[in-house]
Order: sequence, then structure tokens, then C-alpha cells
Amino acid sequence: MQDFTEPEDQVRLDPPANRSSLAGILYYPDILDLRLVGYELERFEPLLLAIDSASFRKALAVSTLLRRPDSSAIWNYTRANQVELLILDTLHEYGLAQVPQLLRQILGRVFEDETKNYLTIDLVTVFYWACIAQVARDYAWREPRLTEWADYLSKPVSTIFGFSETLTSVT
Repeated sequence: MQDFTEPEDQVRLDPPANRSSLAGILYYPDILDLRLVGYELERFEPLLLAIDSASFRKALAVSTLLRRPDSSAIWNYTRANQVELLILDTLHEYGLAQVPQLLRQILGRVFEDETKNYLTIDLVTVFYWACIAQVARDYAWREPRLTEWADYLSKPVSTIFGFSETLTSVT
């Protein structure tokens, strides 16, 4: 049985192909397509590294947050889905319709084959939201509501993984 008190316990016990970094999962055409629409993968590197090394305890916290039967006044899953659609609609207006799809593909490759379960799917969902929130913050100068929506979408990652200072900075 795995000891859940140690900080190094991971959702994936053995990384696929015994890789030690994210270089093994990155599909170069996706990186080129992301670059073509104006984003470098390095913009999302802290989030990619955090999802790759997520502990089992944090994955359980994310899953518990997403699967709460009672809705919270501060954050709930249904409202987050609605906010995601509002952000995607706004990004589509600015010609960035391809960015969310590419980010979802890149994040989906972090957990491969036998490591896919409800915990990893929940992790991919909240980290996808955090990546979309970063893109939304980049375009907040055009649409001020994007900042508010981005804060709402990145709430699970910022509270559970402690990314508050990284997610709010715009480069």
C-alpha cells in the first residue's frame, strides 16, 4: 500500500517509458501549431510540470472539489463549465479558437494508457481550465470580464496547487 503522507507520492507511480521529464509526451506538431497561433509551450510550463508531478493527495482534493454534491457559493463545477464556454466564445472572437483544442491535446498526453482514471481526468480538466485562464488573462486588455472569468476558472489549481502568483502574472 502506498504511503499518502509523503509529498513525493504521485498519481502515476511509474511514468510511461520511464521518462524523467515532459519531453517524452510532447508531440511536436502540436507545439508548432501552438506557436503558429502565437503561444510558446514555455508559457504553460509551470502548469505542465505541476500536473505531471501531481501527488495522489492533491488529485483526490481536485476530484472531491469537482464531484461535490452540494454547490458552494464560492466555486462550483457547473458554473465553471459555463465560465469556460464564455471564455472560449470570447477567445473565438479574437481568432484563438485553435488554442484551447491544442492545450487539451497537450494536457491529455500527460497521462497515457493505463494511467487514465477519474483522478487523472479531473486533473487534466482543472489544469486545462488554468491554461485557458492564462490565455484569457493575456487578452483581458480587450475584454475586462476575462480577468474575472480567468480567476474563477483557475480557482481549483490556485488553491490546491498554490499557483496564485504564477497564474496572475502576464508575460
